[in-house]
Amino acid sequence: MMQPTTRMLMPLLAGALLAGLAGGCSVSGDDDADKAGSSAAPVVLRLAVADDNDQPDAQYARYFARRVAALSDGSVRVRPVWDAAGQDSPGYELGIARLVEDGDFELGWMGARAWDRMGINSFQALQAPFLVTDHELLGRIVTGPVAARMLGGLEGQGFVGLALVPERLRYALGAKHPLASPAAFAGARIQTKPSNVTDALMRALGATPVHISGDDLPDAVAQGTVDGSEASLGTNSSDEGQTHLTSNLPLFPKTLTLFAGDDAYNGLDEDQRDAVRKAARLTATYAAAHAPSETALVRRFCREGPPFQVVAASPGDVAALEKAAQPVYTQLERDPDTKAAIAAIRALKERSPAAPATAPVTCENEPTTVSGRPRSPSAINGTYHWRVTEARGRAAAKAVGGTVDEQDLDTLGKMTLRDGRWLMGDTDPEHYSGTYRIVGDKLVFAWGEATLAFEFARDGDGTIQLTPLPPMDGGDAVVWAGGPWQRVGPPVRDIP
Repeated sequence: MMQPTTRMLMPLLAGALLAGLAGGCSVSGDDDADKAGSSAAPVVLRLAVADDNDQPDAQYARYFARRVAALSDGSVRVRPVWDAAGQDSPGYELGIARLVEDGDFELGWMGARAWDRMGINSFQALQAPFLVTDHELLGRIVTGPVAARMLGGLEGQGFVGLALVPERLRYALGAKHPLASPAAFAGARIQTKPSNVTDALMRALGATPVHISGDDLPDAVAQGTVDGSEASLGTNSSDEGQTHLTSNLPLFPKTLTLFAGDDAYNGLDEDQRDAVRKAARLTATYAAAHAPSETALVRRFCREGPPFQVVAASPGDVAALEKAAQPVYTQLERDPDTKAAIAAIRALKERSPAAPATAPVTCENEPTTVSGRPRSPSAINGTYHWRVTEARGRAAAKAVGGTVDEQDLDTLGKMTLRDGRWLMGDTDPEHYSGTYRIVGDKLVFAWGEATLAFEFARDGDGTIQLTPLPPMDGGDAVVWAGGPWQRVGPPVRDIP
């Protein structure tokens, strides 16, 4: 992960996180006694999730679980189990499919890219090079008939396809220099998530795909045995050593498959199956409607600071790389179904509204430092409490081009401001304290090397209203500005 954000570090959540154990639950639910006296305990479906619970797709897995419970009137419960197959092996996503295939889990959640390693090729069009490069198009794919046809490829293989869930775009990140031209890719060793199509693309561009686990990546980069990787922004770590991004060259999207095992699915009654299917469709729709801002993600990448570098590939290099990738299409289109899927996506792309013309983001595009007339920070001394509401949280995320993680909503915040120093939350103050200053109508917080800036207004009763200013992580925007700061008294805590 990149530099921790407030949302990831702050102990603000009002409820406990749902944790799943690897054993002890089944589709029947017959072993569970109903403490309330009902004649039937709920069916518990364990969802094997490939990644950890702090990854971007975790919020959508939680959303699916909530929708199943609501739509089934509580008769079906979904229990996500994070990192269910472990990540010691680079092919951990296929481990999810195997767990569901073997009946160890009833439901699975993993990248669509991995299925072709099992000989299931119906999702390969999603990995077609430089074809799906924006979230609007991806949203139309996962909520339309193209997704239904792709999911149909799991039939007869021991699985039932429930939904395609969009995540983030994938980029080539370089360790020593940007991967922004054919010459830069030539001879490079690029870490990839195991996928036949992704590996074919790297070879077509002149690179060598390398399959190693994320834990092994930092050492491989340091030793010079890996020159870069394909990754989603906001999930890569500064410790991995890949500090060069080409912002106008997304390779393809990461898309998740939500699926069930045949036996588990057939063990549900008709109403329960309907609830699971409808919840899956709603999850795809919800994720498509809450796509991240790639511009905000690139700017967040920039905030890591030197030696981080973001460049834009020249039009000539973009054209040359697209041309180099054409043999991958020749290979893909040998399969009639994949050829039809690529054609359908191209048709959707032609009918999609053109994306607004914007200059590619580079670190040089970063906004200038907030300037204006300094004001005394003691003017807002006090102890403040607030609750993050859905309306305010979504407005705050939208202001910085970010998205909302549902677990951030309806959480509580506590802040002490005293003479230019701040303390947030109740524990580990060394992590949640820093300095602040008032510049005109801006309130600027420094937290380590990070800076969070807000427009602010102060009501007559001392309540502070904040509007976040980009660039800012969407989670930070929601946690800090998702509700009015109500002054409950003077500052009474010591601030280190």
